[in-house]
Amino acid sequence: MNVIKDNKKQDFFGIINVNKPKGFTSHDVVAKLRKILNIKQIGHTGTLDPMATGVLPICTGKATKIIQYLESSKAYRAFIKLGIKTDTYDMEGKILEKNTVNLDIAEIKNFLEDFKGEIIQTPPIYSAVHYKGKRLYEYARKNIEIKDIPTRKVTINCIELIDISDKDTENPVLVVDIDCSEGTYIRSIAYDLGEKLCYGACLCDLIRIKAGKFTLDKTHTLEEIESFYQSGDFDKFLLNPIEILPLEIFEVDEILLEKIKKGQSFSIKREFNSNLLQLVYKNKLAAIARFEDNIIKPVNVFV
Repeated sequence: MNVIKDNKKQDFFGIINVNKPKGFTSHDVVAKLRKILNIKQIGHTGTLDPMATGVLPICTGKATKIIQYLESSKAYRAFIKLGIKTDTYDMEGKILEKNTVNLDIAEIKNFLEDFKGEIIQTPPIYSAVHYKGKRLYEYARKNIEIKDIPTRKVTINCIELIDISDKDTENPVLVVDIDCSEGTYIRSIAYDLGEKLCYGACLCDLIRIKAGKFTLDKTHTLEEIESFYQSGDFDKFLLNPIEILPLEIFEVDEILLEKIKKGQSFSIKREFNSNLLQLVYKNKLAAIARFEDNIIKPVNVFV
């Protein structure tokens, strides 16, 4: 694998599959890596709540321009505590109610089935969703009630009860695997499930196990990344974008590479399966291009 590193600028071109630690915001992870790798251009591919752990892809260098092209589906292992309602829909918020739990596994499984497919979801008031120029959590922190929180369509591809822990306690915990579209709030699923069960529920832990092609078993901790960086083992943590992008590859020669560098279009007589392509030179991403009417036009250039 060829990972691009510009020694002069100390800038990396690639993607890092980070295992986000509990208590860190996605921005915290970006700031930490910016310091570790001594780079300025870096960004995450999607927010993950501070209480959550797991897969957080980070793009570095010019690879920040490819975020829009990455697969956006997500998968989580959610831990849902029954019988407790909070204002944040998780255990980090203020407890509003504590109710007796009537544990009926068949009923729980039936209600989980209701979430499958395309659903209309209301985000938690403690969320980063924009509302009239501000984030929802800004209103929540000032105790301003919002009655018309903007809903969103999300898709739940799969939702499955894996286990139930603490069965003999007042507040059993459901272990639920959820495969869903981008923008799904797992906290809202926990809350809505609690409403269906009539005794409340909230999220008590969350692990993102997949984000597009990135999986939990291939993540690296911040400590591992720092160790690899210090020893110069960049290939151990920095992924080549062409291995991740879900776009067809077109290999170019030196002549076409010069055109790409100038952002010039060129004609080609062949067929592709889609109108977006990766233009690759010697196993390195040179550009992402649009293909139409036998013309290839570079859209994002990386060389």
